[in-house]
Formats: sequence, C-alpha cells, structure tokens
Amino acid sequence: MPGSISLMRAALVTALAVSSFSAAVQGLFPDEAGRIDWYRAQVGVPKSIVPHTREDGSTSILTITSRNVLASLNPDNGEVAWRQLFDPTEPINSLKVRGSLALTHSGTNATHVRVWDVQTGAFAWGFSQPSSPTYRANSGAIAFMRKSEDVLAVVGDSLVRLGPNPSKPVWELALNGTASYKRLVVQDSVAYV
Repeated sequence: MPGSISLMRAALVTALAVSSFSAAVQGLFPDEAGRIDWYRAQVGVPKSIVPHTREDGSTSILTITSRNVLASLNPDNGEVAWRQLFDPTEPINSLKVRGSLALTHSGTNATHVRVWDVQTGAFAWGFSQPSSPTYRANSGAIAFMRKSEDVLAVVGDSLVRLGPNPSKPVWELALNGTASYKRLVVQDSVAYV
C-alpha cells in the first residue's frame, strides 16, 4: 500500500506539471524563435500611438515601439491583431494613418517609406533610398497627400512625392543640406517643411 501511494503521488505531480506546462504554451512569430518571449507577444514600449476606427466600427491602436515593431492592438484586451518587426538597424522614425492605410518612415542613413494595410498589416508598397555618406540622419517627416494615395517624405536631403508605383519618385525637391527638417504639413496641394 505505501508503494501505491507514492506511485499515485508521482502520477498526480506529473499530471499537474504537464497540465501547467501545456497551459503556458503559446505560439511564436517566426522572428521570435530562439529568443525569450515568454507568455505574451511582446511588442515593446510604445513610442507613438495612433487610434484607428475600422470599417466595421471597431477600434484598434496602431503603435511603433521601442522594440522596433509596428503593431495593431485591440484596446479592449491588449491582444495583438498583427505586427511587423523591422530590422534593428532600421529604426522606425514615424507613423501616420489615413483611412485603411498606415505610413511608416524608417532608417537612419538609408531611408525606407512603407505603406501598410491597417486591417491586416500587409505590406502595400514602399520606397527605399540607399545610404549615402552625404546624407544626414533622417527626421522621419512623412505625410499623406490630400485626395490622393501619394505620400510626401523627407528622404536624405530631398522632399519626395511617392505614389503606389514607387519605383521612382513622382517628383523630388532638393532641400537645404544644412537644415534639419522635423515636420511636414500638407494643406490642400501645398506642403510645408
């Protein structure tokens, strides 16, 4: 009888251990494999937060974070709807949202301007300016054009207008190479930098 009690205890301890481990198991994003990211999908500390109302009337929060993540979060329960992890050498400088599109500006020397689908997090289109020793650090100034899918961005030492076919800018305007451009405002068809 004493042997069967210790066997039952061992079975109980094993069953409890297995059930507690299986309850804590969560899925991982591919970029998290091999890294410690325990229970929740850690997106990092928000640097910028933009509330967004979806077409179905529900709300979400778009954020760029200290972990270089662009994410859509459910404000009611904090769940991650989707996320995009950027390369650590390509910090996200700014985020803008209009309608069903999110716009990001990332990079330090090389510049990346990307448009994302707000509902799914899918990449819509983007433009990359390769690094150059003459470029200074990017400000992250970006804006959507009014009544258009085009965007404006400070890229290196230029202000560029980009469209959904971004193989090359719609137009490019050289800026003063010694100035620092922190903000971009579009009013009707006029842009202020």
